[in-house]
Amino acid sequence: MKNLRRTIATAAAGLAVAAGLAIVPATTATAAPPPIECSGDALIEKSFDNGTSWQMCWRVDSKKGLVLEQVAVRAPGEESYRRVLDSVYLGQLHVPYDTGKNVWNDITSYGFGNQYLQKLSGAECGDGELRDAAQTWTTTRGGVTTTWMRTIPALCITDTTSPMAYRSHEQTWGSIEDAPLFTDDKQGFSLQIISKVDWYEYATKIEFTDEGTISFDLGATGDVSYEDFDADATTGWPIGTGDTAFAASHWHNAIWRLDFGLDGQSTMAVEQYDSELGEQGEKTRLMHTSPQTIASPTGVAPADDLTWWRVLAPNSVNADGHERSYEFVFPGSQLYQGDPVTQPLLTFTNYNACQEYATNNLNTACAEKNLVEYAAAGAGQPLTDPVAWVNSGFHHVVRDEDQSPMQTHWQSFTIIPRDWTSTSMGTPEGRSCINGDPGGEIHTDESPCEVVEPETPVDPEPQPTETGEPNPGQTDTPTDPGAGAEEATIALSTATLTPGASFELTGEGFTPGETVEVTLHSDPIAVGALTVDAAGAITGSLKLPASAPVGDHTIVAAGASSGLTASADVTVKAAAPAAAGLAVTGGGIATGVAIAGAVLLALGAAIVILRRRHNAGTPV
Repeated sequence: MKNLRRTIATAAAGLAVAAGLAIVPATTATAAPPPIECSGDALIEKSFDNGTSWQMCWRVDSKKGLVLEQVAVRAPGEESYRRVLDSVYLGQLHVPYDTGKNVWNDITSYGFGNQYLQKLSGAECGDGELRDAAQTWTTTRGGVTTTWMRTIPALCITDTTSPMAYRSHEQTWGSIEDAPLFTDDKQGFSLQIISKVDWYEYATKIEFTDEGTISFDLGATGDVSYEDFDADATTGWPIGTGDTAFAASHWHNAIWRLDFGLDGQSTMAVEQYDSELGEQGEKTRLMHTSPQTIASPTGVAPADDLTWWRVLAPNSVNADGHERSYEFVFPGSQLYQGDPVTQPLLTFTNYNACQEYATNNLNTACAEKNLVEYAAAGAGQPLTDPVAWVNSGFHHVVRDEDQSPMQTHWQSFTIIPRDWTSTSMGTPEGRSCINGDPGGEIHTDESPCEVVEPETPVDPEPQPTETGEPNPGQTDTPTDPGAGAEEATIALSTATLTPGASFELTGEGFTPGETVEVTLHSDPIAVGALTVDAAGAITGSLKLPASAPVGDHTIVAAGASSGLTASADVTVKAAAPAAAGLAVTGGGIATGVAIAGAVLLALGAAIVILRRRHNAGTPV
């Protein structure tokens, strides 16, 4: 199916050129997402509060275990999904022992599916959702062949949160005054299966977030096998009492296969970035970062810990005109140097359907059997349809704490969007206008997402002409750059209010559908919010906070997305004193409590935390 789709795309491009049509980069308006080709329990769809959504198909393969296909993300505000990966799975678990006595290839020799796939209980999935996997396989023992069929709960889908996805306090540098605070948790969801291979139990986990990132994790737990106690002090570690039994150290080289399909494009590229110190600058030496294109299939290793890579789609650009891409992030991967396959951190090849496994390839349609041979076969070919083979290695030196059961150790890496959108997918609405150099301080308490720009220099005095008269081309009145622009207006039902009093507010000229925040100035006190109708108008009843100080003030209405503001003057007068001699009633106590609560709310309004728009979805 993938080859067919790419053939059609290439043919379409050729026809367009032949017809004299311009082929433009895919933008928000021109991207045409490939259709999803699964439904029911095979389809996973998740949406987050900030508007980010993920969509993909899943299955459990007899060898590869968890396989995800057609993985796509929809950024907030976009109508369609954009493909990130055509497929992803664990292409091999290569396990050489330091004793030199064993090398296991757990994926191709055993597999993470069939009888090795574990049945999950509701307790270990917690609040997550369990989905069933149906599998059929045959075994032959003692000359007898048996066919097995079973359906078990095998996939756990769990919602996740991480604290402080971002934090920005709009304080002037060095100030201790409260100001608007933008902060929120990161939302995500993970997919996990468990497979048991001999004494080890492996968790294959892939996590997606509302920021567009994807993390790939392999967790190893279970128990140390009695067969592993065949090492010495240089090839193992003493486990148990004294120094008589050494458990063999070994490697877990988890090699993932990521088949990229960025934004459904048929042509992609791979770039490597390296940084090096240069000439002396004003205060310190310059650091220069420069790219090089990985032109053809090859294995790559970092020059140092500053090296990084990205896969990009040259013909798909974001609203800023930057090429969409995904970048690799490695928290740390140990590279086993005893095998040419595991020496590179990354091996890039062009897509080839029969190149399924990193080592011991089981697909007989390919003469090549491992990554080294794949890269050699593609040497000299343009790398335009990249498959990334990612070596997430871990050297397991056994310790006393591995008994029993063994504490899970995780080996992980992440791909993150780079220029996939013009701003972060997690950008709160109040910061939606910030894109590029803000040109000054940001003050969202005065007007949503207002950027305070540097003051305009005062125009010089008009120069007289030869006749001594002012130059007619000059004017003493500065030009208003906003003259002629549409303005929002509001009106109040009364210009005199008392603390705690209700009033009607009407207005027009705002953006349909947006939220208008109403505040009392000069010291901002939140009054309430109204929603703009289809005609750009607002109307509603609001209540002045009981903490409003007596005096002349201004009611300001500000559009949350448009930034349009309107104001009206209002005078706050003290409420008339209550008549003497009246009994104190429960109603009076309740009113006092309400006023006290309003005062606390007004004090708390000094720190404004803008939460994300609610757009929660449920898995299908």
